[in-house]
Formats: sequence, structure tokens, C-alpha cells
Amino acid sequence: MQLGGSTHVPIAALRVGKHVLAVAIGALSIALPAYAADIRITGGNCASAVHLVAHDAALSDVLGRLAKALDFELVDGGASDAPVTVDVARRPVDLIASLAGDENVSMTVESNPRCPRHERIVKLWILPGRQTTLVRTRPSAAQAEQARREQEGIDMVMRAHGMPTSGTPATKPR
Repeated sequence: MQLGGSTHVPIAALRVGKHVLAVAIGALSIALPAYAADIRITGGNCASAVHLVAHDAALSDVLGRLAKALDFELVDGGASDAPVTVDVARRPVDLIASLAGDENVSMTVESNPRCPRHERIVKLWILPGRQTTLVRTRPSAAQAEQARREQEGIDMVMRAHGMPTSGTPATKPR
């Protein structure tokens, strides 16, 4: 029904529309966690465990969100950005260690002044990845001579105490 150029909608239709809208919003909020790059963090502060739910989120994004939630400094020197899908609750230090996997990480931890008997992460470094090839080097002549002298000294002490040395077979004392 038209009143003065505006459209009149019966009140009953508005009530039904609100219910439909509420159901649609509810359905979307249930479906949203299933989409990629979802990260949810609960706990933190003085909680003994942090609950992390992540679905196909880049590792650097997950660590960045943890840094904000747990209030620590993150120095990212090259995380792999592998996708993370996890639903886990752990102590913050253990959670970072499990997420890091093969990443080269280092962290500074201190006792939490706001939470007795709890520790907090102060700083987390993501270091450049490890080299996949091992480089074998031969000791220099000076290093070989130093190692020989050290072993000679160890053998001298061992002989003085009646113990077998690297150059003599082990025998039972008589």
C-alpha cells in the first residue's frame, strides 16, 4: 500500500523479515569458521593454556596473531608460511614449539609479574631456515695438532690414575 510516495510494509512482514535476517546471520556465523585463514585464540593473560584454532592460515599470520594476543615481540626473519590447520590448547611456550615444527626459532621467556607461577614469552625470533646441505670441512694442520696435544694430555692424566687411554686396550687391574 502506498502512502504519500513511500511504500508501506505491514508490521507482520517486518517481524518475519527480522527472523529471516537473524537466521541468515546465525547461519553465516556458523559457516564462517570453515573458511580459509581463520584464526581464533582464547586464553592468554594468566590462563595456563592458550587455545588456538586455525584453518589454512599462514604460519606467519598465526604467529603474528599469537604475538598480539600474548603480548610478545615477534621478529620474523623468514617463516615458511606453510598453511596451519590446528585446534589445540597448550602452554604458550609449548604451543609455539609445536607450531614451529622444522622452523628455526628462538625465544626469550621470563616469569610473568602479573601471574605468579606462570611464564610469559617476551620475544620470539623466526630465524632464516636451516641449510639442507651439510658442509664437511677438514681440520687445518694447526687444529689437528691442537687436537693431538689435547688427547695426549687426557691420556697422561688417565695413565696417572691407572685407567686405560685411547692408545691402550682396556685391561683388568691385577
